[in-house]
Amino acid sequence: MIQSEQLSLDTIMFQVRGPFQKKAAKELGLSVFRSHRLGFTTFHFDLSRASLIDEQGAHHLALIGQGVQDKGGAWKILGHPPLLKNHLLVDATFEYPSQELWN
Repeated sequence: MIQSEQLSLDTIMFQVRGPFQKKAAKELGLSVFRSHRLGFTTFHFDLSRASLIDEQGAHHLALIGQGVQDKGGAWKILGHPPLLKNHLLVDATFEYPSQELWN
């Protein structure tokens, strides 16, 4: 499941819960495309609650990030994505929120 939250006028965060496989990655890509068309330029992807990230999901995530950068935007992966440790994500920024922000 993917939920979105507007953080500022040009920043949006997508929270991924459950398995992040090809279907979820395509849904995320479409949401990012639509959001970019609405004027968002900074994208945060919270993967801390993703239960599984397979090869195709990681590949699509890298493509989404590359597409954001190609359009002049910025992207960050929030949370602790240990499921991505074996995947190469070029130019990805990983940010670990402080414990005060945890629910």
